[in-house]
Amino acid sequence: MNASQTAIAVSFVIPMYNEADIVRTAIARVGEAGRALGRPYEVVAVDDGSSDETPRILAELRSTEPCMRWVQLRPNCGQPASSKAGLLAANGDMVVVLDADMQTPPEIVPAMVSALEKAAPDVGAVFGVTSTEHRDDPARLMAGQAVFYFLETRLGRRPMPHGASSFFVMRRDVAQRLGRLNFTKGNVGAVMSALDLRMEAVPYVKPASYRDDSRLGLRGHVEEAVGSLALTGVLSRVGGLGAVLGGALGASLLGRSRPVGVGLLGLATVSALGTAAAEIFIRRSLRPAAVALPMFEGESAANSPV
Repeated sequence: MNASQTAIAVSFVIPMYNEADIVRTAIARVGEAGRALGRPYEVVAVDDGSSDETPRILAELRSTEPCMRWVQLRPNCGQPASSKAGLLAANGDMVVVLDADMQTPPEIVPAMVSALEKAAPDVGAVFGVTSTEHRDDPARLMAGQAVFYFLETRLGRRPMPHGASSFFVMRRDVAQRLGRLNFTKGNVGAVMSALDLRMEAVPYVKPASYRDDSRLGLRGHVEEAVGSLALTGVLSRVGGLGAVLGGALGASLLGRSRPVGVGLLGLATVSALGTAAAEIFIRRSLRPAAVALPMFEGESAANSPV
Protein backbone atom coordinates (compact mmCIF):
# COMPACT_ATOMS: atom_id res chain seq x y z
CA MET A 1 0.00 0.00 0.00
CA ASN A 2 1.46 3.36 -1.01
CA ALA A 3 1.51 5.68 2.00
CA SER A 4 1.17 8.74 -0.21
CA GLN A 5 -2.16 7.60 -1.69
CA THR A 6 -4.20 7.19 1.48
CA ALA A 7 -4.66 8.66 4.91
CA ILE A 8 -1.99 7.47 7.32
CA ALA A 9 -3.15 5.87 10.57
CA VAL A 10 0.28 5.33 12.16
CA SER A 11 3.68 6.88 11.50
CA PHE A 12 6.77 5.03 12.72
CA VAL A 13 9.61 7.49 13.38
CA ILE A 14 13.15 6.12 13.69
CA PRO A 15 15.90 8.63 14.60
CA MET A 16 19.25 7.42 13.25
CA TYR A 17 22.90 8.40 13.56
CA ASN A 18 25.58 6.22 11.94
CA GLU A 19 23.34 3.13 11.94
CA ALA A 20 24.66 1.50 8.75
CA ASP A 21 25.15 -1.84 10.53
CA ILE A 22 21.49 -2.19 11.48
CA VAL A 23 19.45 0.16 9.31
CA ARG A 24 18.22 -2.59 6.92
CA THR A 25 17.12 -4.79 9.82
CA ALA A 26 15.43 -1.87 11.55
CA ILE A 27 13.43 -0.83 8.49
CA ALA A 28 12.42 -4.43 7.77
CA ARG A 29 11.22 -5.10 11.32
CA VAL A 30 9.33 -1.83 11.56
CA GLY A 31 7.69 -2.58 8.21
CA GLU A 32 6.54 -5.95 9.52
CA ALA A 33 5.08 -4.25 12.60
CA GLY A 34 3.28 -1.76 10.37
CA ARG A 35 1.73 -4.52 8.27
CA ALA A 36 0.65 -6.30 11.46
CA LEU A 37 -1.46 -3.27 12.35
CA GLY A 38 -3.67 -3.90 9.34
CA ARG A 39 -4.09 -0.20 8.58
CA PRO A 40 -2.25 2.43 6.52
CA TYR A 41 1.15 3.31 7.93
CA GLU A 42 4.40 5.01 7.02
CA VAL A 43 7.98 4.65 8.18
CA VAL A 44 9.86 7.93 8.65
CA ALA A 45 13.60 7.42 9.06
CA VAL A 46 15.33 10.55 10.43
CA ASP A 47 19.03 10.61 9.58
CA ASP A 48 20.76 12.95 12.04
CA GLY A 49 23.66 13.97 9.82
CA SER A 50 25.29 10.53 9.71
CA SER A 51 28.88 10.33 8.49
CA ASP A 52 28.75 6.63 7.55
CA GLU A 53 26.75 4.80 4.86
CA THR A 54 23.37 5.36 6.55
CA PRO A 55 22.14 8.02 4.03
CA ARG A 56 23.13 5.90 1.03
CA ILE A 57 21.35 2.84 2.44
CA LEU A 58 18.24 4.88 3.23
CA ALA A 59 18.15 6.23 -0.32
CA GLU A 60 18.44 2.68 -1.62
CA LEU A 61 15.68 1.40 0.69
CA ARG A 62 13.43 4.31 -0.23
CA SER A 63 13.36 3.09 -3.82
CA THR A 64 12.08 -0.36 -2.77
CA GLU A 65 9.91 0.47 0.28
CA PRO A 66 6.79 2.38 -0.83
CA CYS A 67 5.71 3.13 2.75
CA MET A 68 9.06 4.60 3.72
CA ARG A 69 10.22 8.23 3.77
CA TRP A 70 13.46 9.60 5.07
CA VAL A 71 14.27 12.99 6.49
CA GLN A 72 17.75 14.31 7.06
CA LEU A 73 19.13 16.83 9.52
CA ARG A 74 22.21 18.65 8.31
CA PRO A 75 24.43 19.02 10.30
CA ASN A 76 24.14 16.55 13.18
CA CYS A 77 21.75 18.04 15.77
CA GLY A 78 21.43 15.37 18.48
CA GLN A 79 18.79 12.87 19.55
CA PRO A 80 16.15 15.34 20.87
CA ALA A 81 16.27 17.31 17.63
CA SER A 82 16.01 14.20 15.45
CA SER A 83 13.00 13.00 17.45
CA LYS A 84 11.33 16.40 17.09
CA ALA A 85 12.05 16.39 13.35
CA GLY A 86 10.30 13.03 13.09
CA LEU A 87 7.31 14.25 15.11
CA LEU A 88 6.91 17.20 12.75
CA ALA A 89 7.45 15.18 9.57
CA ALA A 90 4.99 12.41 10.49
CA ASN A 91 1.61 12.37 8.74
CA GLY A 92 -0.12 9.71 10.84
CA ASP A 93 -3.04 10.13 13.22
CA MET A 94 -0.74 8.43 15.76
CA VAL A 95 3.04 8.76 15.85
CA VAL A 96 5.41 6.10 17.17
CA VAL A 97 9.05 6.89 18.00
CA LEU A 98 11.49 4.04 18.54
CA ASP A 99 15.25 3.53 18.56
CA ALA A 100 17.16 2.33 15.53
CA ASP A 101 19.11 -0.21 17.59
CA MET A 102 15.85 -2.17 18.11
CA GLN A 103 16.16 -2.21 21.89
CA THR A 104 12.66 -0.76 21.62
CA PRO A 105 11.10 -3.73 19.79
CA PRO A 106 8.58 -2.69 17.12
CA GLU A 107 6.68 -5.93 17.67
CA ILE A 108 4.95 -4.46 20.74
CA VAL A 109 3.82 -1.30 18.93
CA PRO A 110 0.38 -2.80 18.09
CA ALA A 111 -0.24 -3.25 21.83
CA MET A 112 0.84 0.36 22.48
CA VAL A 113 -1.41 1.66 19.70
CA SER A 114 -4.33 -0.35 21.09
CA ALA A 115 -3.67 1.04 24.58
CA LEU A 116 -3.72 4.62 23.30
CA GLU A 117 -6.94 4.03 21.39
CA LYS A 118 -8.60 2.65 24.53
CA ALA A 119 -7.22 5.36 26.82
CA ALA A 120 -9.15 8.41 27.99
CA PRO A 121 -9.12 11.37 25.56
CA ASP A 122 -6.79 13.36 27.81
CA VAL A 123 -4.04 10.70 27.63
CA GLY A 124 -1.52 12.15 25.22
CA ALA A 125 0.87 9.20 24.90
CA VAL A 126 1.55 5.59 25.80
CA PHE A 127 5.17 4.72 26.57
CA GLY A 128 6.86 1.37 26.22
CA VAL A 129 8.62 0.75 29.54
CA THR A 130 10.77 -2.05 30.92
CA SER A 131 11.54 -2.97 34.51
CA THR A 132 15.09 -3.17 35.83
CA GLU A 133 14.84 -6.94 36.39
CA HIS A 134 14.83 -7.56 32.63
CA ARG A 135 17.73 -5.27 31.71
CA ASP A 136 21.44 -5.78 31.13
CA ASP A 137 22.51 -2.13 31.32
CA PRO A 138 25.71 -1.20 33.22
CA ALA A 139 25.36 -1.05 37.01
CA ARG A 140 26.18 2.68 37.08
CA LEU A 141 23.27 3.39 34.74
CA MET A 142 20.85 1.22 36.71
CA ALA A 143 21.85 2.91 39.98
CA GLY A 144 21.49 6.35 38.46
CA GLN A 145 18.05 5.54 37.12
CA ALA A 146 16.96 4.21 40.51
CA VAL A 147 17.91 7.54 42.10
CA PHE A 148 16.22 9.45 39.28
CA TYR A 149 12.89 7.67 39.66
CA PHE A 150 13.02 7.89 43.45
CA LEU A 151 13.31 11.67 43.20
CA GLU A 152 10.86 12.04 40.33
CA THR A 153 8.18 9.92 41.99
CA ARG A 154 8.31 11.81 45.27
CA LEU A 155 9.03 15.34 44.11
CA GLY A 156 7.82 15.55 40.49
CA ARG A 157 4.86 17.75 39.68
CA ARG A 158 3.22 15.07 37.54
CA PRO A 159 4.88 11.66 37.97
CA MET A 160 5.58 9.89 34.69
CA PRO A 161 5.69 6.13 34.10
CA HIS A 162 9.00 4.62 35.22
CA GLY A 163 11.06 4.12 32.11
CA ALA A 164 9.16 6.66 29.98
CA SER A 165 11.85 7.93 27.64
CA SER A 166 12.22 7.65 23.87
CA PHE A 167 9.82 4.79 23.00
CA PHE A 168 6.21 5.92 22.73
CA VAL A 169 3.09 6.36 20.63
CA MET A 170 1.27 9.68 20.86
CA ARG A 171 -1.66 11.43 19.27
CA ARG A 172 -0.81 13.60 16.28
CA ASP A 173 -1.80 16.88 17.95
CA VAL A 174 0.52 16.13 20.87
CA ALA A 175 3.32 15.11 18.49
CA GLN A 176 3.03 18.37 16.58
CA ARG A 177 2.99 20.36 19.81
CA LEU A 178 6.13 18.70 21.16
CA GLY A 179 7.91 18.89 17.83
CA ARG A 180 7.68 22.67 17.83
CA LEU A 181 9.14 23.15 21.31
CA ASN A 182 12.61 24.39 22.13
CA PHE A 183 13.75 21.60 24.51
CA THR A 184 17.17 20.06 23.90
CA LYS A 185 17.74 18.27 27.23
CA GLY A 186 15.55 15.81 29.07
CA ASN A 187 13.45 12.94 27.75
CA VAL A 188 10.01 13.15 26.19
CA GLY A 189 8.28 11.79 29.29
CA ALA A 190 9.69 14.69 31.31
CA VAL A 191 8.56 17.19 28.68
CA MET A 192 5.03 15.79 28.84
CA SER A 193 5.13 15.97 32.62
CA ALA A 194 6.13 19.64 32.41
CA LEU A 195 3.18 20.24 30.07
CA ASP A 196 0.88 18.45 32.54
CA LEU A 197 -0.10 15.83 29.93
CA ARG A 198 -1.29 12.41 31.05
CA MET A 199 0.69 9.30 30.11
CA GLU A 200 0.15 5.56 30.31
CA ALA A 201 2.54 2.64 29.81
CA VAL A 202 2.83 -0.80 28.24
CA PRO A 203 5.58 -3.08 29.64
CA TYR A 204 8.07 -4.98 27.49
CA VAL A 205 11.31 -6.92 27.85
CA LYS A 206 14.28 -4.90 26.64
CA PRO A 207 16.57 -6.96 24.40
CA ALA A 208 20.33 -6.67 24.47
CA SER A 209 21.88 -3.99 22.29
CA TYR A 210 23.97 -4.95 19.29
CA ARG A 211 26.46 -2.35 20.55
CA ASP A 212 28.85 -2.89 23.47
CA ASP A 213 27.71 0.26 25.29
CA SER A 214 25.14 3.02 25.07
CA ARG A 215 25.92 5.53 22.33
CA LEU A 216 24.63 8.29 24.60
CA GLY A 217 27.50 7.67 27.03
CA LEU A 218 27.71 8.50 30.72
CA ARG A 219 27.82 12.25 30.14
CA GLY A 220 24.79 12.09 27.87
CA HIS A 221 22.82 10.09 30.42
CA VAL A 222 23.72 12.56 33.18
CA GLU A 223 22.69 15.55 31.03
CA GLU A 224 19.40 13.87 30.12
CA ALA A 225 18.69 13.01 33.76
CA VAL A 226 19.44 16.54 35.01
CA GLY A 227 17.31 18.07 32.25
CA SER A 228 14.46 15.68 33.05
CA LEU A 229 14.66 16.42 36.80
CA ALA A 230 14.45 20.12 35.99
CA LEU A 231 11.47 19.67 33.65
CA THR A 232 9.52 17.58 36.14
CA GLY A 233 10.02 20.20 38.85
CA VAL A 234 12.27 18.09 41.06
CA LEU A 235 15.23 20.49 40.99
CA SER A 236 12.97 23.45 41.72
CA ARG A 237 11.49 21.72 44.77
CA VAL A 238 14.86 20.51 46.06
CA GLY A 239 16.33 23.98 45.59
CA GLY A 240 13.35 25.64 47.24
CA LEU A 241 13.56 23.29 50.21
CA GLY A 242 17.28 23.94 50.53
CA ALA A 243 16.73 27.69 50.40
CA VAL A 244 14.06 27.63 53.11
CA LEU A 245 15.83 25.24 55.48
CA GLY A 246 19.28 26.74 54.93
CA GLY A 247 17.96 30.25 55.45
CA ALA A 248 16.05 29.39 58.61
CA LEU A 249 18.83 27.35 60.20
CA GLY A 250 21.54 29.78 59.15
CA ALA A 251 19.73 32.74 60.66
CA SER A 252 19.08 30.89 63.92
CA LEU A 253 22.73 29.78 64.25
CA LEU A 254 24.43 33.09 63.44
CA GLY A 255 24.52 34.12 67.11
CA ARG A 256 25.87 30.80 68.38
CA SER A 257 28.20 29.67 65.58
CA ARG A 258 28.82 32.36 63.01
CA PRO A 259 30.83 30.20 60.55
CA VAL A 260 28.10 27.53 60.47
CA GLY A 261 25.36 30.14 60.18
CA VAL A 262 27.14 31.91 57.32
CA GLY A 263 27.74 28.60 55.58
CA LEU A 264 24.06 27.67 55.79
CA LEU A 265 23.00 31.07 54.52
CA GLY A 266 25.42 30.62 51.62
CA LEU A 267 23.85 27.23 50.90
CA ALA A 268 20.42 28.84 51.01
CA THR A 269 21.53 31.45 48.48
CA VAL A 270 22.96 28.83 46.13
CA SER A 271 19.78 26.78 46.44
CA ALA A 272 17.63 29.80 45.64
CA LEU A 273 19.74 30.58 42.58
CA GLY A 274 19.50 26.94 41.49
CA THR A 275 15.72 27.06 41.81
CA ALA A 276 15.58 30.18 39.66
CA ALA A 277 17.86 28.58 37.06
CA ALA A 278 15.67 25.46 36.92
CA GLU A 279 12.53 27.55 36.39
CA ILE A 280 14.21 29.52 33.61
CA PHE A 281 15.28 26.23 32.00
CA ILE A 282 11.68 24.97 32.08
CA ARG A 283 10.29 28.13 30.50
CA ARG A 284 12.92 28.14 27.75
CA SER A 285 12.46 24.45 27.02
CA LEU A 286 8.70 24.77 26.64
CA ARG A 287 8.78 27.79 24.34
CA PRO A 288 8.16 27.32 20.61
CA ALA A 289 11.53 27.12 18.85
CA ALA A 290 12.53 30.42 17.26
CA VAL A 291 14.51 28.72 14.47
CA ALA A 292 13.24 25.84 12.35
CA LEU A 293 15.17 22.57 12.41
CA PRO A 294 17.57 22.15 9.43
CA MET A 295 15.59 19.21 8.03
CA PHE A 296 15.11 18.09 4.45
CA GLU A 297 13.41 15.24 2.69
CA GLY A 298 16.15 12.68 2.23
CA GLU A 299 16.58 12.73 -1.53
CA SER A 300 16.93 16.52 -1.71
CA ALA A 301 19.37 16.54 1.21
CA ALA A 302 21.47 13.80 -0.32
CA ASN A 303 21.90 15.89 -3.45
CA SER A 304 22.65 19.19 -1.69
CA PRO A 305 26.05 20.44 -0.50
CA VAL A 306 26.92 20.01 3.20
